[in-house]
Order: sequence, then structure tokens, then C-alpha cells
Amino acid sequence: MLSTNVKTISELLSIALNAEREAIRRYSQLASNMHDGNNESVAALFERLVREEQEHEHMLQKWMKQEGIDEDLDTAAISWHDPNVSTTYNDEAGDPYYSSPYKALAFAVHNEEIAFRFYTHLAANAEDETIQKYAEVLAREELGHAALLRAERRRAYHTERDANITEPALDPKAIHNEADLLAAAIHIDLYLANQMHAISSHFPEIDTLVNEIRQQINHHEHTLKDKASPGTDISSNIEQHALYNAQLEIKLDNPELRLQRISACCDRSFAFYDAIVEIVDDETVMLTAQKLTALALDRIGIIRKMFARIATG
Repeated sequence: MLSTNVKTISELLSIALNAEREAIRRYSQLASNMHDGNNESVAALFERLVREEQEHEHMLQKWMKQEGIDEDLDTAAISWHDPNVSTTYNDEAGDPYYSSPYKALAFAVHNEEIAFRFYTHLAANAEDETIQKYAEVLAREELGHAALLRAERRRAYHTERDANITEPALDPKAIHNEADLLAAAIHIDLYLANQMHAISSHFPEIDTLVNEIRQQINHHEHTLKDKASPGTDISSNIEQHALYNAQLEIKLDNPELRLQRISACCDRSFAFYDAIVEIVDDETVMLTAQKLTALALDRIGIIRKMFARIATG
């Protein structure tokens, strides 16, 4: 969270510049990921967003030059990266296979709205009238950007709806008892274990995680034997999800793409279990979901360390 304790105009506009640069960095990264996953329509959209953010950066630099304001080089770089878990917007926009123009635009709108709230809060609380004035201008800019993106998001939503484009996802509301939850967990873990095993020769450190997941599968299968069969809601949900995964398999033609898919699945499994904790009334189901949430978070941490190793060579 950015500090609103801004003391100078230079600091304020330098924060704005760094925010634009982070948007350029993130959208460029996402465009590259989309190309890797052969998701060209979303790649093109993120590339367009890169160009727009570059224009915003140049406009800010021109404005600062006209106002005689130098960039504060001591202002810290801005990062959208959450060190714990990704947001739903990150997950849905960033998955090379699951993303769509609507999700990419929703992600962009979300970040424009965060910036708008920051500048609005700063304008409302700044003691310096000049800082207040500049923050209000920046807030209006972000509000305008968000309005344009929301209009495009609406068009993308209707286009996807009319084309019947749907990406299956496990539904927390399909979990009515512990048997349902265990069946979903087994489905998730089997897929993850198989995907991880497929890249173990390239990432040998993943073998330990694969073994842990298979032990977890055995534990859940043993527990499930003493319970009623999973209900039709989750069984149908799992069947649709499995079909989608099978159709996607042909696109996972190199280890790094498969690792990206694993990462996205770990993120979504965390969100799935966490949502169950929030909505379920059954205490047993809630406690089991809490344990699964913690396991998912551990896996996210391990996968991110692997990505860091790739990035550093």
C-alpha cells in the first residue's frame, strides 16, 4: 500500500511516473505470457495497454517539464506484486489459457480504480494545497482512464457472452459436505501431481512437492471411503473442469508453459478453498478447507521460488 504521506509535488508526480512504469512492465509481461500460450487476442490487448501507459508516462514527463518539476529519484519503485497471494484479477487476467479480453480489461480497470482511490485519498488528506490540487488532477486522469476501459470491458463482456465463451472453474457453492470437498481436492491434486511430474526432469526440486501431493491424495481417498458419495453438483463441476484440462493439454508443449499452468492452478485452488471457508456453515468442512488453503499457499510459495530461479538464470 502506497503511503499518502507525500511532502512535495516532485514526490507526488514521481509516484505517478513510477506507477505508469509498473503498469508498462506488468502489461508487457502479461503480453509475453499470452503469446507463449497462443492467446493472441489478449496479447494484442495487453500490448495496446502498454502503448497507452507509455503515452501516459510521456504526458506526465511533459507536464513536469512544463511545470519545472524534477523527478525525485529517491521515490521507491512501485510493484503490483503481492508477496503472499495473487488477487482474483491477477489470476484471471494472467493465465495464458484462461484469460480473455474481458478479464484483461477487468484487470486494467481494477488497477486504474486503485490509483484513483489513492490520489483521491491523498487529495482529501493533503495539508499542502498545491499537493491537493495536483492529486485532484491525477485522480481525474485515472477516473477518465477507468471510464474508457470500463466501456471497453462492457463490450468485451457482451461479445464473450454472445459467443458463449465460458471457462469452467470449480464452484465453492457446489461444496455441500466434506465428501464434496475431498472429491474436489483429489481432482485438483491429481491434476497438479501429473503436471508437476511431467516437468520434473527440468525442475528436479519439484519431486518433493509431487510426493507430498500424492500422499495427500492417498489420505483424502482413504477418508472419502468412509463417507457418502460426492453430490451431483460437484461431480458435474469436476467433469467439466477435467474436460477443459484435457483439451488444454495440447497447448502445454514446453516446461515453462506447464509451470505457468501449474502456478495458475495453485492460485485458483487457493481462491477456491478460501471462498469455501467464507461461505460454508459446516464446521468440519470449514476446518478441512482451512487446511487445504494453507497447503495451497505453501505450494504457491514453492512455485514462485522456481519462477525466481528461472528469472535469475
